[in-house]
Amino acid sequence: MNTPATNRQYKNLALIACSTQFEPSQVPQVTAILAQHGYQVSCHYLQQNISDLGYVDTDQARAHNLIKALLDPTIDVLWFYRGGGGALNLLPYLHRYKQQLLAIPEKMIVGFSDVTAIHGFLNNELGWRSIHGVNANNHLEMDSANQQPLPNIAALITEGIEYNNVLPLNVLAQQTASISGMLIGGNHTLVAATFGTHYQPDFKDKVLILEDIGVTFRQLDRYLQQLLFLKDFNVTAIIFGQYYSTEPTDQERIMYKTVLQRFAEQYDKPVYYLPFFGHGKYNQPFILGETVTLQRNIESVELDASEYITLRQTPLNNADH
Repeated sequence: MNTPATNRQYKNLALIACSTQFEPSQVPQVTAILAQHGYQVSCHYLQQNISDLGYVDTDQARAHNLIKALLDPTIDVLWFYRGGGGALNLLPYLHRYKQQLLAIPEKMIVGFSDVTAIHGFLNNELGWRSIHGVNANNHLEMDSANQQPLPNIAALITEGIEYNNVLPLNVLAQQTASISGMLIGGNHTLVAATFGTHYQPDFKDKVLILEDIGVTFRQLDRYLQQLLFLKDFNVTAIIFGQYYSTEPTDQERIMYKTVLQRFAEQYDKPVYYLPFFGHGKYNQPFILGETVTLQRNIESVELDASEYITLRQTPLNNADH
């Protein structure tokens, strides 16, 4: 049985890269930002030997580096340096070490985008929690492309999460007083890449978050048709994040929301919208692999009732993993 996450202070942090190549000259600035927030930062696993595909190394070398970091007892947090591509290729290697990883205390990983593949393995195969949040290099662009504060990992775990601006997209979401499930998902492209494979998650009793970037609204419509056609896609609910560009026009925001709403009206489960996570200026963190509750504001006076839904993840002090 994994050690509960709250037994740790989450200050011993290692940067790691398992996807697209990064710019080494920027690493000192990133480590300085993390250190300013109280983290003891190691770059031991931040290795790069650029492959023909522009990944930080070959698949085998990247997997070996990641597995060593996961097994390292001196590390509490693995913070992924950047996304891009290539993390999906590592799943067979991780699967080979599943029993060794099940035997150790869970550690927290932080990241999003391509890191979704690693989240999925840890959440679905090992039962670990993980944080869907900004990659380490996002903080080089504070006050411009990224305006999301650096997540405080210990605070997320001990205080939980609450967002009060989740919008219901269909009648089921509007009428459901409260709904709960284990939170999974992340980048839509990475989640969809597992459909029909050994690594497709068990969607039963799950709340699925999905976001993406660089997808036209017609491509998004095709992605959503795939969800409608999937077999055994018995999620409890879906929460969509941002799909439009970092600097969208009003027309672009409306168009993407219209496509999502069109899907929601056809889907037979509650569907919600929170365009404040994903590849945008704000990427509010979530704890994947942990229960999330979506609750409608129920007031006796109709005018006092909010059109928004409240999303909560409770503190993990009593978590038993």
